[in-house]
Amino acid sequence: MKSLPTFIIAAATLAVLVVLAGRNGRTYCNTICPVGTVLGFLSRYSLFRITIDSEKCNQCSLCSRNCKAACINFKEHQIDASRCVVCMNCIEKCKHGAISYKYHPFGKPAAGKADSEQINETRRSFFTATALVAATSVLKAQEKKVDGGLAAIEDKKIPERSTPLTPPGSLSACNMAQHCTACQLCVSACPNQVLRPSADLRKLMQPEMSYERGYCRPECTKCSEVCPAGAIRPITKADKSSVQIGHAVWVKKNCIPLTDGVQCGNCARHCPTGAIQMVPSIPEDKDSPKIPVINVERCIGCGACENLCPARPFSAIYVEGHERHRII
Repeated sequence: MKSLPTFIIAAATLAVLVVLAGRNGRTYCNTICPVGTVLGFLSRYSLFRITIDSEKCNQCSLCSRNCKAACINFKEHQIDASRCVVCMNCIEKCKHGAISYKYHPFGKPAAGKADSEQINETRRSFFTATALVAATSVLKAQEKKVDGGLAAIEDKKIPERSTPLTPPGSLSACNMAQHCTACQLCVSACPNQVLRPSADLRKLMQPEMSYERGYCRPECTKCSEVCPAGAIRPITKADKSSVQIGHAVWVKKNCIPLTDGVQCGNCARHCPTGAIQMVPSIPEDKDSPKIPVINVERCIGCGACENLCPARPFSAIYVEGHERHRII
């Protein structure tokens, strides 16, 4: 699946909404949604509200069963004005005329004990479901992969980047943050699984680039073709080849010619711009292990070197992003 975090968040949100709506009607709107919370606060001080006449009420519970907002405590003859949506269903259902909509002086109505307990229970259920989804994701991430000989294969880990990578056509990290609506169209369209939703709270669910599963091929412009918000502007294949979204950085301690004493050169062979060359690690000794040298002026940050580097768990070469894209 191209975007497992997006699917998990969407499925968990839908599941919580279904459970809360099925059990308690508009509980999500009244207790979790910030808009509902603000409206609920204002409703506490409404001049007109629905009230129950305790002398006429025979506690048949018809009003409570038909309340969309589950805000009626018929046993205490109380209606929580902060959750009431004034649908008038209770007035229509009451056969004894015990419920009416009338003027009420200023004053904060006391919510019944049962209402408070119901709200707390709803919040506990919401956070419990969120914790369960998070725990499942962690366990899934820890599952081991094996090759044909049942040897464990260690997945690549995301390197620490000072500046996040944004796709060609996005112009800059600032432009992406300002215009992106996190619609996930680019994530779904990316054939190389380079784009994925960000977990950073400052840009939650907005796409960012990472090269553990693939790299940004110079001939691909899918993300710029589907973006509806202008966060990733249309870009031609020719223009993309001249846009530098970042530059490669070599990490000596991870490079296998030095750590394992074997020949490699994978990064240099697959660099589409020829920005990487292999040179002897000891200049005076031509037979010494060869290591990559990066020409930053030619590198476009496509990530082919990082993705195809055989070093595990961290690549010996990774791409550091640029705040603003450059033309080379």
